[in-house]
Parts: sequence; C-alpha cells; structure tokens
Amino acid sequence: MKKPDDDEPKVWVTVLKLIAVAVVIIGGTGLALWYVDQEQSKEGRDPATSEKSDWGISTDSPIHRLH
Repeated sequence: MKKPDDDEPKVWVTVLKLIAVAVVIIGGTGLALWYVDQEQSKEGRDPATSEKSDWGISTDSPIHRLH
C-alpha cells in the first residue's frame, strides 16, 4: 500500500513563519516606541528635560544616604 502524503508543513517552513512573526512583533513595538518618542519630543514633553518633582518612585534611590 502507498503511504498517504503528510498534510503537515515542513519544519523549516514553520521556523520561517515563527521568525517572521517575531520580526513583525518586535519591529512593530520598536516602531511604536520610536513614534511615541518623536511625538513627545515635538511637544516638549521629554521626560529627561521635564521639571524635577520631589515625589514618585523615579526619585527614590535604592541607596539611602546617611546624614
């Protein structure tokens, strides 16, 4: 008897599809982050140059100074 053909795709096709999906996801996320950064820079809301505030976790140092 003749063996029926496999309906499953080859392993290398599956690997190429997974790589393509990973590139799209990572590239899309990078593009979105770049776009948001550009928009914030246009409006002058760059967090690195914004006014210093004395509250929030971003100003908490993990090393406490002794006075």
